[in-house]
Amino acid sequence: MHSSLFSQLTTDLANKMKAKGLQRLRWYCQVCEKQCRDENGFRCHVASEGHVRQMLIVGENPRKHIQQYSNQFKHDFLQQLRTSHGEKKVNANHFYQEYISHKSHVHMNGTHWVTLTEFVKHLGREGICKVEQNEKGWYMSWIDNSPESMRRKEIVRKRERLDKGEENRENKLIAQQIERASHEESTTTTGDEERQKVLIREQDEKIKLDWKTTGKQDSIPNTLPVALPKKKQNIFSTVKRTTTISKQSVQNQKKITSTVDQIMQEEIDRKKRFNGRSSEFKRVKI
Repeated sequence: MHSSLFSQLTTDLANKMKAKGLQRLRWYCQVCEKQCRDENGFRCHVASEGHVRQMLIVGENPRKHIQQYSNQFKHDFLQQLRTSHGEKKVNANHFYQEYISHKSHVHMNGTHWVTLTEFVKHLGREGICKVEQNEKGWYMSWIDNSPESMRRKEIVRKRERLDKGEENRENKLIAQQIERASHEESTTTTGDEERQKVLIREQDEKIKLDWKTTGKQDSIPNTLPVALPKKKQNIFSTVKRTTTISKQSVQNQKKITSTVDQIMQEEIDRKKRFNGRSSEFKRVKI
């Protein structure tokens, strides 16, 4: 008994090791979820008792099972699209190759859709994805309609509106400042023009000059000032000046020292007087 179970496990493991990687979709049984390695193996599987029993169960209500496989395929497909690419645009054929790289995925031959193009068009009609076709094939991008994403988009829109409002206010302030500056400049230019006196003479009009003076003018000498030569400095006079200055400084220093000595002498006399009084007070007390 144990040997038979062990042999069955080893054969299952060997078959799984051999069945690594993707194989032909036509040799896959969705009802039994079994992948055959070649046409002979698929024919043997179809003739087996387990497959016939599963097909009888499916034959009782085929629409229910097909709808179930279709919903599962759509859910897994969109889940992987949302997690791997988000709202980015991606080639439908390349993404389908990523999806079928998992061996446990639901195959398309068990769903409503016969081809990938029909499935992509279905996603576009339902508003689940943005779909477009170009020279390289069909491209799709997932549309996030969840409440959290709608809330985030609304916050982004409000922020953009606030930014636009601030930009408009700044533009208005700048425009007002420019208008104010231009107005001030125009007023200053008009004031300067009024201040300036311009001599305007009409055609064929004679110019008259009045030579009369309004008051007495000081007589202006016609002679130009002549620069006199500098006198030579007397060396002895400079020496006398320096000696007098030094004498005065010495006298000032003596005065300062005499005043300081006088203040010190007065302080000493005051202390002597104070000491004499204190000694007399002690004697009387005794």
